[in-house]
Amino acid sequence: MKGRKTCETLKAIRLEIAKANDIEYTPCQCRHKGTCKGTCPACEQEVEYLEQQLKQHAISGKTIVLTGVATS
Repeated sequence: MKGRKTCETLKAIRLEIAKANDIEYTPCQCRHKGTCKGTCPACEQEVEYLEQQLKQHAISGKTIVLTGVATS
């Protein structure tokens, strides 16, 4: 269950970053079977998408907003 909690936390962080930067982002529903380590190919694709969008913001001269997060 720790991996699933990690996955949900990371999705929430990505969502906050997307909202703060006006990026359209809808986290996908986890379809991973078995023991989850907290990341999967779908999660990695979401990270790549978000990074790409942030780079586009930077190239176009927009300010990039990052959020501070603490987890326990």
